[in-house]
Amino acid sequence: MSEPKPLFRKHHQEIWNELATHLDETGEKWDGTKVTVKHGPFMVSLDLHAELAGYASRLVTRLRAAYINKDGFRFRLRRSTWLSDLAVMLGTQDIKIGDEAFDEAFVISSNNEEKTRFLLADADLRGALMNSPTDLVEVRDDEGEFGPAFPEEVDELYLHSRRRITVCSELEQLYSVFAGMLNRLCHAGSAYEDDPHLTL
Repeated sequence: MSEPKPLFRKHHQEIWNELATHLDETGEKWDGTKVTVKHGPFMVSLDLHAELAGYASRLVTRLRAAYINKDGFRFRLRRSTWLSDLAVMLGTQDIKIGDEAFDEAFVISSNNEEKTRFLLADADLRGALMNSPTDLVEVRDDEGEFGPAFPEEVDELYLHSRRRITVCSELEQLYSVFAGMLNRLCHAGSAYEDDPHLTL
């Protein structure tokens, strides 16, 4: 594993403070308007997004940040449902971390199992994931047909909850998980604190 890179943790509270300032003057609720905060090398974007789900669409609350991913590490962590359980039964990859409650709550796939276990070795981060409304966290190489295509070596950390969240305390839970994940990616040598110059 490469030597540790500068960590996102030093930006964690500053970015949350800026996001919270933009959410609503009362600090209580957010109307769903897109909020983007640039702090240091990271551009963090929070919004509500209509995501296709079969023949319909659903509104998700999402957080995104682009970063330099020089080792190509990608993972997908999604909350377990009967559909994901069926997919696992049919052979979909499901990496086990060794935490029984966590392994039961989430289905994990990745192109590097060792690095995935390192990413989720932090018990506090696993607890935050379990207790938050997070349904999906993954590294994406682009946003597909209807989103921006990223330059080579640039990926996106993406997190969403499958519902409309407007309460600041729940948004802070989501952001805490997101920041923790980005911090661990930096520590693993997968996320570099270079500015990819992307507007999400």
